[in-house]
Amino acid sequence: MPEEKHIDRTSCWTYMGGIISNKLIFALAILFCVCIPQMTLGQSPNATPELKGPVAAMNYRIGPGDVIDVLVTKNEALSRTGVRVNSQGTIQLPMLDNDISAACLTEGQLAERVEEAYRKYLVSPSVNVSVREFNSNPVAVIGAVNSPGRFQMQRPIRLAELLTFVNGPSTSAGRTVEIIRDPSHPFCDGPKLERPIATGEELLSFRLDDVFRGGEQTNPLIKAGDVVRIAEADKVNAYIQGNIRSALAINLADPVTLTQAIAMAGGTTSGAQLDKVSIRRQIAGSINRNEMVVNVKEINQGKRDDVLLEPNDIINVPGPTGSKKILGDIFRSIIPTITRFPVSVIP
Repeated sequence: MPEEKHIDRTSCWTYMGGIISNKLIFALAILFCVCIPQMTLGQSPNATPELKGPVAAMNYRIGPGDVIDVLVTKNEALSRTGVRVNSQGTIQLPMLDNDISAACLTEGQLAERVEEAYRKYLVSPSVNVSVREFNSNPVAVIGAVNSPGRFQMQRPIRLAELLTFVNGPSTSAGRTVEIIRDPSHPFCDGPKLERPIATGEELLSFRLDDVFRGGEQTNPLIKAGDVVRIAEADKVNAYIQGNIRSALAINLADPVTLTQAIAMAGGTTSGAQLDKVSIRRQIAGSINRNEMVVNVKEINQGKRDDVLLEPNDIINVPGPTGSKKILGDIFRSIIPTITRFPVSVIP
């Protein structure tokens, strides 16, 4: 067995709690903060992980949870090794009154920032920064793939390329790949923080053949915290959440209507606004969704036809309180699977 690396669970929990909605803290902390050693892809399980390289040194954007070394040339007293970037994306260094912001900077950019801070005390300071542990870009791939696993990304990567690291879809795969995403999770794109590609979305869905054609809309950049899942051929789902008894993934192997979905979720809770039920349906070949608002009361009264659900529809039953979100339930259901996998590094 390889020697287990130590991960500061306190820092890890602080990081996850600082960037993710409260409902998902427990699930995602378990998902990405388990003490399992990292391996660079291509290594044997017994190999010593090598986490550094030209790509990481030049392009990697530092983030919360990363561990870095800061070397001040000819000043050992100010040099520090094993400095963990905190949940706010900053680090503390000797003599400096204020924390240094490290998030979304490369090693070279952070070194320049530290040099600038030390110019108040030193003549022509020279600083070198290197990343010791890459912890801020976790992703996972599960479902009908040949080699499911967890990964730490050291560079930007698109969905189609990520699927090559799990040896592609398995023979039982269906036609759909999903990205389960918490839009509150921060991520870097170049030198600045970028907004999520679909603000407010929690589930993106694509046809596999569209993904491998390589268009930007159907082959998106993977973001830190994403869970990618390829459904098996007979497990195509729609999702219902909101003011219902139980948020639910509904199998569409047989046709299911909107009112049937509500019944399968245990019915509605007090105050549910059945005249304003929304269905968000992803546009073919796009990351965007159209939203239709349906008056379920009129369906129940026979005044309009029921709505036949399509794969990956997201139904929301609005109401004043007690809204149940499907994302939390999805994460809870996949945690036992994900935590079995070792963490590999995508260099």
